[in-house]
Amino acid sequence: MQAHFELISIEPGPDSDSYVATLKVSGNGHNGTGPMTFHLRDGLIASLRIS
Repeated sequence: MQAHFELISIEPGPDSDSYVATLKVSGNGHNGTGPMTFHLRDGLIASLRIS
């Protein structure tokens, strides 16, 4: 989709070992800003939720 992601902010998430990153997305598909919640396990990304 020729997407470009720009990190706007990152904050602790609602659970321990989780973070909410706000990204600005542009390209030939979705364009806009939105949050992504990363859940970590053993220092690695265990899941990612795009909301």
